[in-house]
Amino acid sequence: MYNLFIDTHLWDILIYLLKDGKIVDKELVINKKNNSEYIFPSIVKVIDGIKLDEIIVVNGPGSFTGVRLGVTIAKTLAYTLNIPIKTITALECMAISNDTYKVAFSDSNGYYVGNFDESFNLIGDYTYLKDQDFVNLNTNNEYLLDYNIDVEKIYAFLKNRKSINPHQVKPIYIKKIGVEIDKSSK
Repeated sequence: MYNLFIDTHLWDILIYLLKDGKIVDKELVINKKNNSEYIFPSIVKVIDGIKLDEIIVVNGPGSFTGVRLGVTIAKTLAYTLNIPIKTITALECMAISNDTYKVAFSDSNGYYVGNFDESFNLIGDYTYLKDQDFVNLNTNNEYLLDYNIDVEKIYAFLKNRKSINPHQVKPIYIKKIGVEIDKSSK
């Protein structure tokens, strides 16, 4: 069984091909501009000649454009190939990969924050905090901040999660974009 893992939630493109839960190929595009130019060639390079059985996509939170890019491509592939799709958040990926329950990552303006229980169920909601608010929250340095993920662990965690109809896959946005901020200030 071949699974394609797609993560574009911030600036990087992380594409992994798994066979029976083990990574067999990957393409990482780190900190480039215009990710839309790199994502299709990266996917084609990894899946060339492979019949995919499932797609896993990170559906946020993160960069509005990054999340939208990965989710749209994953949905399109799943629909056109008629294969299952599963979603996972970037914060779940961090928690599962590192066996920790308090995770956060920065987008250079603030932090996306998630708290999980022992089964990696979200406690409360995902939040976005400005830098100083996060510093105040993390006074005991209890949050994992490094986005190091273990795609094989993530696959194992998701193995029994139900797939979603591609039309039902939704990006997770928790931070207001400029247009929303401008409208609310009027």
